[in-house]
Formats: sequence, C-alpha cells, structure tokens
Amino acid sequence: MPTWQQSLKPTAITLFIVFVITATGVGIGIAAQRGILITAALPLSAVIIVAFRLLGPNAEQMAWAALTAWLGMTYAHTGGPIETVVFFVYVALGALGVFRSSWFPAFAWLGHIGWDFLPHQLPPAYGDLPMACMLFDGLIGVYLVWFSRAGRWKPLVPAAA
Repeated sequence: MPTWQQSLKPTAITLFIVFVITATGVGIGIAAQRGILITAALPLSAVIIVAFRLLGPNAEQMAWAALTAWLGMTYAHTGGPIETVVFFVYVALGALGVFRSSWFPAFAWLGHIGWDFLPHQLPPAYGDLPMACMLFDGLIGVYLVWFSRAGRWKPLVPAAA
C-alpha cells in the first residue's frame, strides 16, 4: 500500500475530530442565540459522545484530549489573565489524558462545572451558560469517568526513534 494511502485514515480521523469540535462551538452559539442552551446541552453532549465513540479507543482518546483543550477556551476570549492560565491548564490536562491517564480529562470536565459558576463577564445570550455547562460538562465528565474506570483508554507511548 502506498505511503499516502497509509496516512489517509489518520488524516480523516483528524479532520473528523476538528469537524466535531467546530460543530460543537457553532451548535452552542446557535443554541445561545435561540435561548435554548439548557435544552440543547444534554443532546449535544450525547451526540459528541457517540461521534467520538465511533473512532475506536486510541482515536477517541485523542479526540477527548482535543475537546478538553477546547473546553479550556470557553472563557479565554474574555482576555482575563486567569482565563488564559486556565486555558493552558486544560491543554495540559488534555495532553496528560493521552500520555499519562485518562482521568485527567475526566477531572477537567467535572471541574469545569464549578468554574462555570464563578462570576464571569458573559454576553447576555450566554446567561444560561453555567446551568447548560453543568449538564453538558456533567454528562461528558461522567462518561469519561465511567470509561476511565473501565480501562477503555491506555496512555499512549511515543514510538521509539
């Protein structure tokens, strides 16, 4: 099989992950504009879980790491220094989820629920964000805890040079 064909599957998986993350952001934006953030939270998180589950354990683990980094960006757009630090913490928790333990992203998602209830300056359309995130982050966090406990994901070890 030619080399370019061997790289096609990882490329397709990466594009799928990027698509799901982008669609998540767009979906949340649409839900906020329509005033249905709370109503959309559980169905949207369930769709993400199913979509990532289709990838198989290793790719799913990478997808959750990427979405965990995305989660850290939730408030980074406000430009506050604490929000910027939190973003980098979430990037680190996602990476640790790939190379150390899948418990790191689970902790990040469940911990984000508390973070959402701290005072933040949000646009009016996002007034329901804390309650919606409790549902959205909570379902994903419980899923990640459940399958971390079950041993679905193992730390990836870089290939020897």
